[in-house]
Amino acid sequence: MEREFCASVFVINPVDSKILLCHHKKFNRWVQPGGHIEKNETPEETALRETYEETGVRVKLIGERFPREDDFIRPLGIQKNRGKDGSLHVDITYVGVPLNQDNVIEDDEIDRCAWFSFEELNDIEVFPDIKISFNHILNNILK
Repeated sequence: MEREFCASVFVINPVDSKILLCHHKKFNRWVQPGGHIEKNETPEETALRETYEETGVRVKLIGERFPREDDFIRPLGIQKNRGKDGSLHVDITYVGVPLNQDNVIEDDEIDRCAWFSFEELNDIEVFPDIKISFNHILNNILK
């Protein structure tokens, strides 16, 4: 089984409690920004780079650095996403807050990005884990 390692960010604006999602052409669904980890790149670097490349938004990752202050940020989770071809994408997910509000699409896989409230997720095509993660972040991390 082929395994690919990725990193992504659930970008939440703490002012209005909205999440930044990208419409993925291949999946025809709204997903959090993210992508493949490149050689000699940390998951945190990938998460920040991919978010900026796909959205034009710079983010600050939030979370605990444990056990030492100079260790990596503990991710929100590590997801197993299975492809139709039997491949496995291991996605290291983070929570981030925006440092700017500009949306600039410069990515071949994404056709648009937008901010959504939790209630608005019912009106768009998202994977179930988006709602689960967003709800968890709102109720446990950004409360």
